[in-house]
Amino acid sequence: MPKIEMNLSDYLRVIRKRKRIIILSFVLVLLSTLYYTFKQTRIYQTSSTVKIEQRKSVAEILTELITWSPGDEMASQANLISSYQIMEKVAEKLNLISQDMNPIDRMARAKGLQGQISAAQVGNTNMISISAVSSNPRQAMELANTVALVYVETHFENKKQEASNVKSFVKTQLDYYLSELQKGEAALQKFRQDNPLVVERDTKSLPPMETDSRLSRLKEEIVNLELELAALKSKYTEEHPEIKALKRRMEKTNNDFAVAVNQITAQQKALSAKEIELLQLKRNVTIAEDIYLMFKQKYEEASILEAEKAQDVTIVEPASLPSSPIKPDINFNIMIGLFSGLLIGLIMAFVVESFDTTIGRLDDIEELIQVPVLGVIPNTSLEKGKRGLKNKFIKRKKISEKDAVQKKLIALFTPTSPVAEAYKSLRTHLDYIGDKKEGMSIVITSATPEEGKTQTVANLGIVLAQSGQKVLVVGADFRKPMIYRLFGLKKSPGLSEVLIGKLSWEKVVNNVTDILLGGFEYERILKSTGIENLNIITCGENPPNPAELLNFPQFSDLVKELKQEYDVILFDSPPTLPVTDSAVLGTKTDGVILVYQAGRTPRQALIRAKTQLENVDAKIWGVVINNVKADFMEDDTYYQRYRYYRYYGEEKKSQSPD
Repeated sequence: MPKIEMNLSDYLRVIRKRKRIIILSFVLVLLSTLYYTFKQTRIYQTSSTVKIEQRKSVAEILTELITWSPGDEMASQANLISSYQIMEKVAEKLNLISQDMNPIDRMARAKGLQGQISAAQVGNTNMISISAVSSNPRQAMELANTVALVYVETHFENKKQEASNVKSFVKTQLDYYLSELQKGEAALQKFRQDNPLVVERDTKSLPPMETDSRLSRLKEEIVNLELELAALKSKYTEEHPEIKALKRRMEKTNNDFAVAVNQITAQQKALSAKEIELLQLKRNVTIAEDIYLMFKQKYEEASILEAEKAQDVTIVEPASLPSSPIKPDINFNIMIGLFSGLLIGLIMAFVVESFDTTIGRLDDIEELIQVPVLGVIPNTSLEKGKRGLKNKFIKRKKISEKDAVQKKLIALFTPTSPVAEAYKSLRTHLDYIGDKKEGMSIVITSATPEEGKTQTVANLGIVLAQSGQKVLVVGADFRKPMIYRLFGLKKSPGLSEVLIGKLSWEKVVNNVTDILLGGFEYERILKSTGIENLNIITCGENPPNPAELLNFPQFSDLVKELKQEYDVILFDSPPTLPVTDSAVLGTKTDGVILVYQAGRTPRQALIRAKTQLENVDAKIWGVVINNVKADFMEDDTYYQRYRYYRYYGEEKKSQSPD
């Protein structure tokens, strides 16, 4: 079986053919998106901004010891803002938790607020943006402002606490060195009282300890290291790496100081023991006094720092009331719904098309079964034109079964309609087929039931008769006869009586007179030129063995006699696949025409029907595509032609006298 490849026109055809599925999928997805969007909880967002500054006051106890890193510090502060410590205070300020609440519940409330807060540095500045989200716009604003306020207060309290810790440490050291100074002064005074004869020699030639630059630097470094150690202890434990490193530095500095003292002491060996003792006492007093005065200055600075009210963190922009939600994004969701709906619709269309085993193009039929398409019969709804949609909503008058059946004779009742013109086009193709010296015998069948073969036989016979040819329509479908009902004739006597030898074929032929007696409108028959050339043989009584009856030698003789009398003999036969009647008829006639209903019968059924006929050496002349809809066509050529015929007929009617 040849493989069918799709091109761009095939894709466009599938889209036109499955437009209902595409539209339905598109509408359903879009409506679902809109429903989901409008059912979502509205989420509002707002933000406040705080500014962090490094203030340098007169109390510079720790500022010269701490390295300021704007990037790291700002990131740390941003994380601190959304920390549990801040969120717990925020929850208390918003009355979301209380002191008597269960600890687990308190933690859950605070953790819930953490999920609503985010903080980030604003560019490379020293400002932090605090964003809050909530389903209530006012709650979002209150939350953002409360977090900013709590953070400012917490930062200020921490700053005051650090200043208080430093002041306490400096006070302890001040008291200690005051005690050392008093002890040194008392010892010096007692030494002078006990040794009034010891006179202090001129020691300017020697480097005195109190004026030695190296000793002064080491003393200053020892004091600074002690202050730095005190600051670190207020933040970290004794096991912290920075504290351990600082202690190692202090130990090394003390060792350096001791070495320097020993060096200066060695230079003073020439002095007497009393002089040396006097110098040592004076030196101790001087050192103690210097350290005491330094700590006294630091204590005053720490007191000033503790009393300061200046804040390092300030709110520069409070949060405002958000006017519109950030979620859901209606415009974005609608765009996604439009795109998804269209995409899903196209996917569904091509999925349905892939499961559709019918043939989608005229070219595909010719390519699959390697026979020409003789005619294309459009769907009868084309005759309604634009009024077809309107007629769906109008209550139609109930018609009899007889009238409904006879309305299928479109070539007789509406000879200028698009469908009638399609049958005339089929007639034109048949004029170039067959032997012109004698009549043509044609079997018209289909692969499966209800594909319109009987209607095709009847209308083709009418248009052939209208062209002046002498036509005989033979009802050879003993399974489900319909020819006699279409023309309002009696079922018997007919073909079965002829084949069993009960009657001759001349006695069972029905002409225009019999059609008039069958209930057709007299004026309609008279207006239809050439209808007198149409003769009909009905099926007769249903035989118990139709296939065997058609295989009688008498049938071949009958066909030869009919071809001598008529130009065209059309045999209405049963479908090919369910029964073998059409295959038997195909071997005894000139050719077979397969009727295929577009979009209904699977392609495999058509192929099997063709194969079954070829297996008995039946000659297949071509295929008639019946009940063709717009989505089966590759272009509008046929429909433009049909509109022209309809328009022409309407113009002609409008110009006729009343």
